[in-house]
Amino acid sequence: MAVFVINEWLWADSFGDNGAERQKEAFNVIVKLSQSQHRIVVIVGSRFDEKAWRLCKSTNTNVAEIAKVYFGILRINSDRCLLLKSENVAALSDNLSQSIKDDDHYLVRAQLSVNDAILVTTDEPLRNVVTQAGLSCLSREDFLATYF
Repeated sequence: MAVFVINEWLWADSFGDNGAERQKEAFNVIVKLSQSQHRIVVIVGSRFDEKAWRLCKSTNTNVAEIAKVYFGILRINSDRCLLLKSENVAALSDNLSQSIKDDDHYLVRAQLSVNDAILVTTDEPLRNVVTQAGLSCLSREDFLATYF
């Protein structure tokens, strides 16, 4: 079992921003996560969480189906989704805080809050900082190839 902190590429792909093939992959990731032994970590109210809730407002049937699976199966299952309150997540060291864009702080804070969590991101500078800090990090492509 692995524990993942996933950044917003999942929602950009889910909305179809990166094409139909990526949208299909995002749907498959959510379905497979809900059926696997893996977990995701979500900070309630974070940018990741806010973007997920926007799925529910979409009139696109593909997006609505993704929202249905994410909220109806994955997010409500505490064995698959660990929901953290922002006041209970780990703080960043000064070095990490200064090296990471403010918008991405919540991702690394979530990762630091759960032992052995793996950050999954498309942001190469973020990946570099995280791996240099000795934390586990995968690109979207490596995540899909290794786990799905």
